[in-house]
Amino acid sequence: AHQDLCLDRCGLDEIRKKAFYRVTPDYSISMLHEWRKDCTNIRYLAEATPDTADYINGLLRMHAVDEIILYTVPFISGSGRHFFKSALPEQHWTLSSLKSFPNGVCRIIYI
Repeated sequence: AHQDLCLDRCGLDEIRKKAFYRVTPDYSISMLHEWRKDCTNIRYLAEATPDTADYINGLLRMHAVDEIILYTVPFISGSGRHFFKSALPEQHWTLSSLKSFPNGVCRIIYI
């Protein structure tokens, strides 16, 4: 059923194309933190999946994330997993963009 949502029409492919690097757990979090600290203008994308959830939380803990893009899809596939762990430091994000698509998917961008 989730394949009928046509997620490729929700801007996800465009976001992926704009990323200079597709970051995976193979990248050192401290290296990404150094890029940010040195004001290196590199756009990288780390996609949250069940396999990368701990890595994403490490990026958030190290304050190596400048933007969060969340997609909400009208599909429940089970009990799921929590991507944002309770041990994260408090951070305040500002809503940058909110868009809903005809298929019921919503994209929310925080900076």
